[in-house]
Amino acid sequence: SRVPAPASGAALHLPWEDSYDTWRMGSGTEALSAAVLLAIRSSGLNNSVPEVILPAYGCPDLVAAVVAQGAKPVLVDTLPDRPFMDPEELPNAFSGATVAVIAVGFLGVPEQLTVLASLCRERDVWLVEDSAQCFPPECAREPIADCVVLSFGRGKPINLMGGGALLVRSDHRAGAAEILFTLPEKPLNIDWKWKARRYIFNFLLGRFGYGLLRRVPFLGLGATVYKPLASLSREALPDALLEAGIRSAEHWPGIAVNYVTQLDFLEARGWKPFMANEVADGSRAGQVTLRYGLLAPDQESRDKAIEALTDKGVGANAFYGQVLPAIEGVPGYLGRAASDYPNAESFAGRLLTLPSHEDVTDRDLAIIAATLDKITSQTKK
Repeated sequence: SRVPAPASGAALHLPWEDSYDTWRMGSGTEALSAAVLLAIRSSGLNNSVPEVILPAYGCPDLVAAVVAQGAKPVLVDTLPDRPFMDPEELPNAFSGATVAVIAVGFLGVPEQLTVLASLCRERDVWLVEDSAQCFPPECAREPIADCVVLSFGRGKPINLMGGGALLVRSDHRAGAAEILFTLPEKPLNIDWKWKARRYIFNFLLGRFGYGLLRRVPFLGLGATVYKPLASLSREALPDALLEAGIRSAEHWPGIAVNYVTQLDFLEARGWKPFMANEVADGSRAGQVTLRYGLLAPDQESRDKAIEALTDKGVGANAFYGQVLPAIEGVPGYLGRAASDYPNAESFAGRLLTLPSHEDVTDRDLAIIAATLDKITSQTKK
């Protein structure tokens, strides 16, 4: 999505403000790491390395946020053909050192928060909703999680060219404030330099600009890499900019519903539209669908589809492409192999995602449908 212009004269309204305090952070990763920090301090754990439970498929920034607080990431396999943790496997991951479970939303679909919250409450462990890819966060509807994380970087529902937010449930207010106020705060000025960056940024997100960027191989556009998190800071994000981001997300186009209709033929050819139910049944009305996800029958079919769609100028991709232990720079922190998480590995190898931003047109959908029809017909034969 494009970076919005700051809202003029509009009062800031946060959908979660009745239940959560909002702390504006330097990035979504920093917000997540701060949530881990709060969970560790709240646990009272002594003489043990704190542990944080994560899904085996996800962004390597999850690991960076945990490791930055001296904690150990513990991975859990996902459900078959889903990106979410298997609730039957999750209890086996808890230990006396577990301080938090991170429930990661994916492409606009939130995790099974109610199920995870029940397991966490039984063990007095914090639940953190990572809503970097979802807006509004699920906890804006019901304050289930102890903390919620938002990201305002490129490729997120609210794109402000960086920054993030940590939402802390009101019952943790006093303890959280004592810790978070000690973090340094960076200013963000909406001056001519920021406006110039916004102009260039938005140009590069258009068809012509993005097409130029994709032709520069050393940029590594869309590559999944592990980046250590060096420090935490707050950011003085202006109300006018945050309000504009929220309003922009609320008007996100519902193009994903059209994908459900246009690509319904794929299911009979062995593909699984795993997001279709969440998109089509109306239960997620107003929820941003970051991209539209499909599962190919196998990795070879997925890769052929991406190649064919790319040739047509469509920004299709495999998203992360691998499970967390297989991403360069991450395995040393985890100590287990990718094959230990078969469902997550299968999901990563078969996932195809399609754009659902404001510039996707009916013509684009027709090209995508025709291309996938041709590819899957050839595969079927």
